Amino acid sequence: MNELQIQKAAALLQQEFGPEWKSIVETLGTEGLRKRVGKELTSFLAFPDRGQGGDNHWRGNCSPEVVSAILKYILDTKHYYGKDTSTFTLLDPMSGSGTSKAAADRFQVRSLLYDLNPKPVAGRGNWNALKNEVDDSADLIFFHPPYHDIIKYSGNMWGKPHPDDLSRCENYEDFLEKLNYCIRKLFFALKKDGRLAILVGDIRTNGKFYSIQHDMMRMGSFESFLVKGQFNCVSNNRTYRKPFIPIVTEYILIYHKQDALMVPFSWKSDNCFSVNHVDIESLTWHHLIRMTLEGLGGTANLADLYECLKSHPKAQKNMHHQERIRATIYEHPEEYIPVSRGCYRLNYAVA
Repeated sequence: MNELQIQKAAALLQQEFGPEWKSIVETLGTEGLRKRVGKELTSFLAFPDRGQGGDNHWRGNCSPEVVSAILKYILDTKHYYGKDTSTFTLLDPMSGSGTSKAAADRFQVRSLLYDLNPKPVAGRGNWNALKNEVDDSADLIFFHPPYHDIIKYSGNMWGKPHPDDLSRCENYEDFLEKLNYCIRKLFFALKKDGRLAILVGDIRTNGKFYSIQHDMMRMGSFESFLVKGQFNCVSNNRTYRKPFIPIVTEYILIYHKQDALMVPFSWKSDNCFSVNHVDIESLTWHHLIRMTLEGLGGTANLADLYECLKSHPKAQKNMHHQERIRATIYEHPEEYIPVSRGCYRLNYAVA
């Protein structure tokens, strides 16, 4: 379909359905992904129409349809395995505008809402996730934390700036440390066979990309990873000159507490190594020479390569490493272009 056809279709839809036409198209466009094999919940969620519950003026709020979809799945799972749900409890530790209560009320289950805001819309206020105990136990904890400092809540959406507000952390590392602490605390508050569902998004700040779902810790059995489409973002109405990939998705990670005492977990660890000092199987002479040439500006004499690589572990293991360097260059004539006698340039380096 070309651009002219798209514009014509958009005009006809707007004429027929008015301002709601975009929401209708977005809903139809995601139908095939949102429903498969007779299931209403798949690994892709999209709710262009956020539904009733909570307050859509509360920045960063999530659709009650999201909470409802997760809640229904967990209730259905318990019913399938013959588990009692008469005391089923949904807990939301950062409840914002009270969206989770609307979902719990729909399914007639008990809901407990906590929030740092001293005067929340519903539930218990002045609850500090970093300092207060989780007094209650729950079958489902729906945790929707701030996405670092993208939206500041205390001192902006409510009250005065609070030092323990996760949206006011000093930096991303501080935010991640506090987020992981909250994840551990909330997981321990689950009943056996309970689920912790965490809704987070990737962020880009000061030109740097951060993936919260990738960086945060995992607790218990990792049951599912869901991708959620984002709609009606403030950034949709802005224009940007710098090339970048817009973030249009969020993620829901569901952790299952299968055992009362044993808790599997995984923790991301960042490391860095210098190619100059390692000899691993996947690092061939060709890769090593090419990267060394890049480090030298794309062009170098054999004497420079010999000097740079003489202390490398590969060279230390090979008493004929100079011959190996020359042979590698001869074996890849399209990669290494002769410039003069004993001097070579990478084929993609500026001549």
